[in-house]
Amino acid sequence: MKQLFILLAVALFVFFIHGAMAFNCQGLNENDSYICNYIQNSNLTQIEKDLIISDIYNPNKTTANFDFVYYWNTALNITDSPDNITTDQGTIKHAWLKIMTLMPSILENNTIYGSTQGKLMSVYGYNVELPTEKESGDCKTTYSLVSNTNNLDIFLNNDIIGHDKLTGFTLPEPEDLNFQSILNIQVRYKIKHYELNNGSCDYSYSEYQTDTLQLTDTFFAKAYREVPESSFKITDKILDTTKGFIQADNYAGLILSFDNSSFEKRKYVYHLNYSLPYYVLTIRAEPFNESIINNLFIEEQNNKFLFSVKDADNCQIKLFNHFDSITKPCDTGYSGINLSITTDKLNYYENETIKVNITPSNISVNLTYDNITKQVQGYAEFNSTLYQNKITAVYGDEEAERYVNVIEKSKTTFLFNFGILCLFGLFFFKFLKSSYQNFNLK
Repeated sequence: MKQLFILLAVALFVFFIHGAMAFNCQGLNENDSYICNYIQNSNLTQIEKDLIISDIYNPNKTTANFDFVYYWNTALNITDSPDNITTDQGTIKHAWLKIMTLMPSILENNTIYGSTQGKLMSVYGYNVELPTEKESGDCKTTYSLVSNTNNLDIFLNNDIIGHDKLTGFTLPEPEDLNFQSILNIQVRYKIKHYELNNGSCDYSYSEYQTDTLQLTDTFFAKAYREVPESSFKITDKILDTTKGFIQADNYAGLILSFDNSSFEKRKYVYHLNYSLPYYVLTIRAEPFNESIINNLFIEEQNNKFLFSVKDADNCQIKLFNHFDSITKPCDTGYSGINLSITTDKLNYYENETIKVNITPSNISVNLTYDNITKQVQGYAEFNSTLYQNKITAVYGDEEAERYVNVIEKSKTTFLFNFGILCLFGLFFFKFLKSSYQNFNLK
């Protein structure tokens, strides 16, 4: 029911906004309508106005609105050649053929990408104009149309896929899309010849004439081969906090959601792109980097996202590419080893030995401090470095951290000596104060 409502709303919306060739301000809400009319009354060129207004019709720019583009394009009334190129052949006049668009398709970096299924939109037109002149030797010549036929053949990668202006296709695997539309027009008409006979213009004989014309147009789109992939793992559970990571590749957007928390990552935004003179729409994808974090901690490491969340119930992953999305549940089970590290103390002087203990002690981990990584079991030592405070242990997908404080020994000596000096000064001040009071009493 919800999908039906959306389709009806889109169809009604297209009906309202097709009142003029350019984008108009009908069918918009009050705020958008105000902005739209303000733009229309500005000093911008019509193309500039349309470019801005087109985005008002595309409010949700985080996903490609293919439904709107489809209903817009299929409602267009294209009656003339979009590029004003026509061909005449005999009685066939002003003939033209044009592949208008591929739906769905994405324009990215001036390249059109297509999916494994969609529809190709071709349009064509022509007129038939029978001769009117009298042929040589006739006292009268008449012409009548016998037949007017046309045949449209649509090819994809040299295979015929249909004969309609809107032809669908499905491919088992992503591959480049080479489309060809071929229009064959045939007009057959009858010519009746009349000759003078004793001063009378009488019918003499008839003949038939056939005019044929073939028009061809091509369209190319690259195959879109980005298939989103992801891996998910819980790495630790401490009291009511769950830690883990999600790694994703070949995606345009992702959503990691829990009961009361979510994380969204968007790598593209989508704008409407149109071609004149008929405002045929395609969708243009532009790189965009946005992260939306709600009620959880996220650390981004390229395409890997480390998270900590209080409530990991009802975990779900949704991945997007330009054309599709996939949704899958998370495996929130945890069978970790409770990796942890400790040190013999928290505060160290520079160049002092840091003694590190690893639990469990019977596994080999990668232990890192000050950009030095050792593969160790149970125990390791590092020389402390000023301002380097983090020690990290990694075992498979599990990770443990320990922070220490490294201070400069010379500063400590100075502070100690300064403290002794202050203490001595305090004692000396009390001695003078006591001597002064005793002197006054005498």
